[in-house]
Amino acid sequence: MPPEKPESVAAKAGSGRVLVVEDDPGVREMFLYALGRHGWDAQGAADGLQAWRCLQEREFAVVVTDLQMPSMDGLALLKRVRRMENPPPVVIQTTLLNSGLEGLLRKAGAFQVLVKGGPLNRFLRSVEEAAAASPSHPAHC
Repeated sequence: MPPEKPESVAAKAGSGRVLVVEDDPGVREMFLYALGRHGWDAQGAADGLQAWRCLQEREFAVVVTDLQMPSMDGLALLKRVRRMENPPPVVIQTTLLNSGLEGLLRKAGAFQVLVKGGPLNRFLRSVEEAAAASPSHPAHC
């Protein structure tokens, strides 16, 4: 039997609710589609404020957020999430990644920091890893 490809590993692991926070509707829909195809219950939010409202209404295993957004950016959202009781892990995506920014985001509590537009398999693997570390995965989703 041939070894499994990374895509099939991600497909088996997908379970739980993921909140994708992205102000670009096309990018948001692409992430929601990819997560859904890999077994995740994915919901989208257009900015940090909308995401915060979603987090008040439902429990999520993982939050994936863009850094630069109107209304409330990803760092402000991260700080709010980290103050929640049993906060879900937050994966931040940005096109502006450098070591200083990554250090700041990790110090603020980001589970992982990704370069936006990187390989989709890396994105899916990050969600899987974050979900495995989540206090709400998978039993409470």
